[in-house]
Amino acid sequence: MTEQKYVTFGAVGDINLARPGDECMRRHGAAWPFQNMFGALREADLLFGNMESVILPTDYPQEEIDPKGLLSRYDSSVALKEAGFDILNLAQNHILDAGACGMFHTQQVIEATGVMTAGIGRTQAEARQMRVLEKGGLRFGFLCYCEDSNYTLGTTGPCHAYYTRENVLTDIERWRRDVDVLVVSIHADLEFMPTPSVPRRQIMREAARAGATLVLGHHPHVPQGMERVGDALVVYSLGNFIFNSHSWDYMRNHLPHTARSFLLLAEVERGKVGAVRRVPFAIQPDPDERPALMVGAQKQQMLAYLDELDRMAADDEVVQRNWRQIALRHLTWKLNEARQLNRDDLLVETLGRLLLVQENRNWMEEVLAAVKENWDRQASVIDPLHRPHYAMERREKQDSTSMQ
Repeated sequence: MTEQKYVTFGAVGDINLARPGDECMRRHGAAWPFQNMFGALREADLLFGNMESVILPTDYPQEEIDPKGLLSRYDSSVALKEAGFDILNLAQNHILDAGACGMFHTQQVIEATGVMTAGIGRTQAEARQMRVLEKGGLRFGFLCYCEDSNYTLGTTGPCHAYYTRENVLTDIERWRRDVDVLVVSIHADLEFMPTPSVPRRQIMREAARAGATLVLGHHPHVPQGMERVGDALVVYSLGNFIFNSHSWDYMRNHLPHTARSFLLLAEVERGKVGAVRRVPFAIQPDPDERPALMVGAQKQQMLAYLDELDRMAADDEVVQRNWRQIALRHLTWKLNEARQLNRDDLLVETLGRLLLVQENRNWMEEVLAAVKENWDRQASVIDPLHRPHYAMERREKQDSTSMQ
């Protein structure tokens, strides 16, 4: 019997088994959300996914349920097992939607089925621990992180592992020699972007160069491109897998891409990624709202779009332009929100979040870069008859008139 030279590693994006999926599982059985994808999922020798919802304990108080949380009383752990998952990332921004109670209950019921989880803990040291699986003669290590966000607000209590450049690179250096294949999962960035942010692309590339074999992105809710960095593979976003993309306004407003993505299948050897396939699927319209494989012309169009996303992710100008645009868009939204607040709420709520929460600090730094560029242009203006600011205003008016 010849020894297999590689392991087929499979990965999918965000899995939300809260509403309305939990009701569908009650009616049709736990396997229902995944049934159309069983054949493709079983091509993977080792299957990884991002668990985006929380399973509530049976005694969780009804009056304490957050109506905006991704929460379910239905124990969907058996569904994840039946779908073939070996390990799930729990380092995601909704993991505390039911507090530490819901977080650890979700971990407990999933792991009771034999599916491993990663990325959470009572302390940051615990959350950052590498989880290890052996498959096909290879030892796989998993490090999972999520950006401090408006959901976690820098809590020092039980939480997911915080995504920072220092944490990621320190942990890779610590663990990379202990495994044959190191998988790093990063749940971060602004949502619905076709390309990663400038800082996240840089950190994911650095992670690959530092010793990660696969670097996987989650949270944008749409697919993004991938690229090889040496022998490693960086996938910037796996998009949605199980999600109410059609019935939830928040997702429906960004169709079609919130309902289209791919299953990643990568042939992995020791410290190296070989052949890679992307298997496109589409989340079906409401009320079905579960993924099904694309075929024919639809499949070919999606593969062409994914190739275009690869080109966009590698293009510095495109990535920078997209990042600048969405950062300035977020600034506009926040300024509009601030107009509704009194001074105390502005200090505690908006300014606290903008200045101290990493999710916001990243795009605020891009806003600051835009401000600095404008400031530098103003500083270079010399007008012997007027103060600099007045001269700058005159130049902007002239430029505006010439463009009309």
